[in-house]
Amino acid sequence: MMPLPVQRAVRDYRNHKYLHGLCALTIALSVFIVSAFSLFYLNATEVLDAWRKGIRIIAYLSAETTDADRKTLTAATAQLEGVAHVAFVSRDAAFAELRLKLGDQTSLLAGLSDNPLPDALEIRLSDDYHNLEDIDKLADRIRSLEYVDDVEYAQKWLHRFKGVYNLFQITGFVLVAVFFMATLMITANTIRLIMYARRQEIEIMRIVGADDVFIKYPLYIQSVVLGFVGAAAGLACLFLAYILTLANVGSSSVVSMFDIRFIPPALVLGIIVCSMIIGWLGCWFSIRKFLRF
Repeated sequence: MMPLPVQRAVRDYRNHKYLHGLCALTIALSVFIVSAFSLFYLNATEVLDAWRKGIRIIAYLSAETTDADRKTLTAATAQLEGVAHVAFVSRDAAFAELRLKLGDQTSLLAGLSDNPLPDALEIRLSDDYHNLEDIDKLADRIRSLEYVDDVEYAQKWLHRFKGVYNLFQITGFVLVAVFFMATLMITANTIRLIMYARRQEIEIMRIVGADDVFIKYPLYIQSVVLGFVGAAAGLACLFLAYILTLANVGSSSVVSMFDIRFIPPALVLGIIVCSMIIGWLGCWFSIRKFLRF
């Protein structure tokens, strides 16, 4: 036998199923959008960290650099903060690697009378040195060293990706706030409409001395369950979209470079709990305004 508040909550679900369904659908949509941004944010953070850890600064040496100069430059570069390892790449080795990468298209190099590539230093960074501003400063310091003609690394791509990443981060925070307020208002209005439809019944219960538990608890139960159902539905839709996306683009070379993961269980639980709390708050606001106690 179910407790009386639960029975009355179930009865309200049956009597106002379309209203409850619309509320749950709105919560599901809100959770889906917010969770989708969370999914992007988490994976974009991992992609950005992977790119940072994979950064190699290439310092191209001037043509007049001697072996002694190169050794001096290598030692000076290795002493710079953030540098983990410095390797010399001769122009002949770089040209051979270029031929290997071109594969069947080595005919593109047929018109070259000489090796156009310069000697270079390949600089690997320390594991804890991945701040983009620090990398830019290190590249400028290497560029200023004697016998260094130019420095190359994925500066433009990294800054462009971080710009998009920061934009999505700000947008995500704004959306969380917007959908929090929207879900709160919709839940509150749903409960308010239910109470308005039952206003005569509620007034009679108050007159005959019904306590707060009898009047309020069924409404709180409805709101919390709506929050749970909406969150579960939104997360289920997101997981389905995640599986379908991986199935369609998972074989592409770009996607296969990274481990695209779903939202971790702790965050899933947090989203569900937050959705239930929002449902409870929406009910609390409605009860406080409607019943005035």
